[in-house]
Amino acid sequence: MRFARLSSASILALAAYGLLLGVSAFAGNDRPDENSPTLPEPGSPGDTLTREDARMALLVYKLLDKDGKIKGANIKNGEKLFYQNCRSCHGGDGKRFNFARFDEPPAYIGQRAREEMPTFWHQINFGDAERGMEPYIDEFTLQELIDIAGYAQTLP
Repeated sequence: MRFARLSSASILALAAYGLLLGVSAFAGNDRPDENSPTLPEPGSPGDTLTREDARMALLVYKLLDKDGKIKGANIKNGEKLFYQNCRSCHGGDGKRFNFARFDEPPAYIGQRAREEMPTFWHQINFGDAERGMEPYIDEFTLQELIDIAGYAQTLP
């Protein structure tokens, strides 16, 4: 699947989706009012939220603060994991690859993590075949991915 930068419309659609499902699904409201449908248990046959959608909704509704920074990241652990697993391709400072198009100013991994976290988060979780990025959702724990994303936001 080709995954480019999320457009404003995509982010709004995800937000609207979250408003429809996310309020009770993520707030832990186990007593829906009599007029609201009961949401299926995650992973049950009635759960239609894909793994990808669930991970992206988690980012938007639980992991990002109002300024777009990852909450709950252990930056020191993220740095260690980045150096062990990401440095060989992205460089120690995250500037080995320029993600900008030829007609744009340079954009490196730190800038992408700060300014385009939904895209960054999707790529570290699910990869990007077009760029040769492997998916890491099954390689790292959720907390490790949070730590890496938090550390990446500190890179230049």
